[in-house]
Amino acid sequence: MKYPFVLAVSASVLCVHGANAQEDVQWSVTPYLWASDTTVDLTIRDTNIGGSDISFDDLLDVLDAAFMVQVEAKHGNWGAFADLTYLSTSDSTQRQLVSVDVDSKQNVIDAALTYWPGGQGTPLSLFGGVRYSGFDDRYRFYIGGTEIATQRSSADYFDVLLGARYIFRLTDRWSIVTRGDLSFGNTEGTYLFRGNFAYSMGRRKQSLILFGYQIKFAEFKDGDVKTAFSYSGPMAGFSLRF
Repeated sequence: MKYPFVLAVSASVLCVHGANAQEDVQWSVTPYLWASDTTVDLTIRDTNIGGSDISFDDLLDVLDAAFMVQVEAKHGNWGAFADLTYLSTSDSTQRQLVSVDVDSKQNVIDAALTYWPGGQGTPLSLFGGVRYSGFDDRYRFYIGGTEIATQRSSADYFDVLLGARYIFRLTDRWSIVTRGDLSFGNTEGTYLFRGNFAYSMGRRKQSLILFGYQIKFAEFKDGDVKTAFSYSGPMAGFSLRF
């Protein structure tokens, strides 16, 4: 569990360093919600053994906690951001005489430096950094209400992250904000595509209301087991800029 915090702190240090070096740094804090459906596909020794589909409604039934936020700082042609997703779920299943309680935690952090080739305020920005994906699953087995065994499975994956963002200006207040990226390294590869309508609020038009759609593909390998995830669904958020 220490790795997500290390990455988040590292990204914050980059942002704070930039803020100390330049007085007119622009900050944004963007909490958001991604109501994604999930498809899981499992392969063992190159043999596909099937998968499952998990709707967002199903996820809500087992969800204990969720947190999604992006923090960004930028000045001139350069900036930095950290994007954090945290999910905690718990579920219980009954298998003949044995019941199983499953507690799962998932952390995903994107920490990156950003660059605007045409300067801040222009539509195109490029970014590069690190994507961390962490999984921590705990299983408790019971017979007749008595715990007979426990098992834990955890894994940490670090990838190089590369991507781009582009803003299409529609009117003085409306725009389309897009993002596409890929990462590679410890995982078998992850890909993300996002598109949001953005409405600028206030006299200075700094803060944004965001709503749109996001798709993500991720593939992880642990020994002979390969698990492919496909996430897709609507998203909404609010970006406070100052």
